[in-house]
Amino acid sequence: MNQFIKSTLMAGFLFYSVAGSFIIPASAQDAYVVRATQVDGTVTKNGVALKEGDVIQRDDKVETKANSVAILTWSNGSMVEIYPETSFTLKGISYEGDLKLEKTLLSLEKGRIFAKAQVPEHLLSHFEISAGNVPVITQGAEFALKYEESEKKFTVWSLIGRVVVDMGVKRIRIEDGQQVAMKAGGTPEAPVPMPDKTRDALMKVSKRLGGSLLIEEETASTGGPLKVKVGGVRNRRGDAPYNVKFKAIISGGSGKIKSIRWDFGDGESSMGKEAQHTFTQGVYIVVVTVEDENGQKATAQITISAEESCAC
Repeated sequence: MNQFIKSTLMAGFLFYSVAGSFIIPASAQDAYVVRATQVDGTVTKNGVALKEGDVIQRDDKVETKANSVAILTWSNGSMVEIYPETSFTLKGISYEGDLKLEKTLLSLEKGRIFAKAQVPEHLLSHFEISAGNVPVITQGAEFALKYEESEKKFTVWSLIGRVVVDMGVKRIRIEDGQQVAMKAGGTPEAPVPMPDKTRDALMKVSKRLGGSLLIEEETASTGGPLKVKVGGVRNRRGDAPYNVKFKAIISGGSGKIKSIRWDFGDGESSMGKEAQHTFTQGVYIVVVTVEDENGQKATAQITISAEESCAC
């Protein structure tokens, strides 16, 4: 086994750690570009050896052999770590500019993966993996998925954010810290809390891959440039009318805030560190503007989509 691969067995889930993974920053115009940013061991793309830097295109199949792993990175930040003895296909990826939506369709034929379906605040995401013909969907979660081909059984662990399993007659929503195991075509089961050891192991994987856009860290630091980030929003897409809560996460500046203004993109606004707004159907850019007692100003924005039927 290569020295860069470390394995730990926690709560029945085997995780492989690959050192040196990274994210390639890019603009929205490059939303469809997926690259292999880490390859270790015997990994193939359509039967040919996969190399770091290779682009993964529509219908390309990536397969890992024993003691082998690969990391695929989307231009806008999503990542998938593919564990040993896994077969994984990119079915399609597109960017819908009018909806500011990056849509990814994947297929897990066998094995297990860890996914960070994250995009920057100005974009929206539909990230869908088919496991045994059962769609596993998220708009921005970090989760692990295992599919046992021989038994047609899949297990989903949601670390951060919501994952939706579409069983046809019913959608199962798996929230932070929950897991669900079931067979394709079987009776839908209710999610249950995942064991602490499993959650800790998944969090280590997340941090190794570069942390999460969904984790909010509030600091009381002062001095330097005034900065603000939009917090409080875990799901940026929802069914209209969609009620969303926001909070301003502020750092730097004098430490004494004069004003905080929210503009919701539909002509309405609100004042205060926390805000709440209901959106009718459409895509909105929400902007928060902060000013401290010294006149320093900072802004941040986030995109919200209120949809007729989000399925998320």
